[in-house]
Amino acid sequence: MKFNKSFPLFITVCFFSIASCTTEPDLTGVPEVSYNNDVKRIMSANCNFEGCHGGGGYNKGSLETYEGVISFGGVKAGNAHGSNLYRLITGRSGPKMPPSGYSEVSSADIKALCIWIEQGAKKN
Repeated sequence: MKFNKSFPLFITVCFFSIASCTTEPDLTGVPEVSYNNDVKRIMSANCNFEGCHGGGGYNKGSLETYEGVISFGGVKAGNAHGSNLYRLITGRSGPKMPPSGYSEVSSADIKALCIWIEQGAKKN
C-alpha cells in the first residue's frame, strides 16, 4: 500500500484533535459567569421575544427562566459541547439559533454561555 507523504501529519493532527476534545478546559482565573448577572440578559436579548422562546408565544419551549434554560435548553452542567443550547447557538447541531432574520448571538455572549455551562451552570 502506498501512503501520501502528508499521511503522518494527518494522523498527528487527528490524534491531537481527538485528545483536545476529551480534556477538561482550564477555567483557572476565569471570572465566574452567573445566570442572574449574565445568562438571563443573553437569553432576553437573543431568545425571549414573542414568536420565539418568550412573550407567551413559545416556539417549542420557554427560555425565560433558569429552569427553562436548563431543561428546554438541554444544558448539561460542566459540558458545554454536550449541551443543546450551546450546540444550537454555535450551529453545531440542528438549525443555528436564533434563526435567519434575527441577529446572531455575539461571540462574547457565546463565550460567556460556554464558560457558564463549563463552570456548572449555576443559578446565581
